[in-house]
Amino acid sequence: MTTQINTVDGRHVADATIDFSDGYATVTVETVEDGILSPGFHSMHIHQIGVCEAGDGFASAGEHFQAPGHTGMPASGDLPPLLVRSNGAGKLVATSDAFTEEQLTTPQGSSIVLHESAVMEDPAAAERRIACGVLSPGTAGTTSVETQTTVVTTTAVAPPPPATTTTEAPVTTTPPVESPATTTPPTETNTVTVTETPSPTTTTVAPPPGG
Repeated sequence: MTTQINTVDGRHVADATIDFSDGYATVTVETVEDGILSPGFHSMHIHQIGVCEAGDGFASAGEHFQAPGHTGMPASGDLPPLLVRSNGAGKLVATSDAFTEEQLTTPQGSSIVLHESAVMEDPAAAERRIACGVLSPGTAGTTSVETQTTVVTTTAVAPPPPATTTTEAPVTTTPPVESPATTTPPTETNTVTVTETPSPTTTTVAPPPGG
């Protein structure tokens, strides 16, 4: 794997080559023009996306590469810093068994990034990316080595038939009518007993004849 490492303004500053053999990767980085890089140490890493967009300060290259299943530090893509001499030239040869060629050539690709300084010299400057080279082309916007694929299944639903208006007869519920309680007052019965006294019977005796 070979790539040109270019600065934000497009200058070709170094070449990088990675050779894989016997389970090891040999990384060689060498400047091609003196005086572009400042003297001193420059942090260098393999990053997880094969995109180097200068407009975003090479943020498109993503974070440091991590091999599948590895989450610890140092990251799988961490390399020794490049030491640039006083004349602006530098060369690094390093070996690593932390990644394979297959892992760097996935669809999201990979890149190699040079930083303005090294953490041991200037932690803030070590965060700034000053040059980048694509090792294997990838797609911008990918943020993780271990990607998750979400399958969305769309089911076509037949349109409903023309709307039919159904009128339901209203149901009237009449509560039972409670008849008012009727209280029948007690009936008083007055019994009048009439006692008839028989009329006296008058007997008239006729006088005997000739009397």
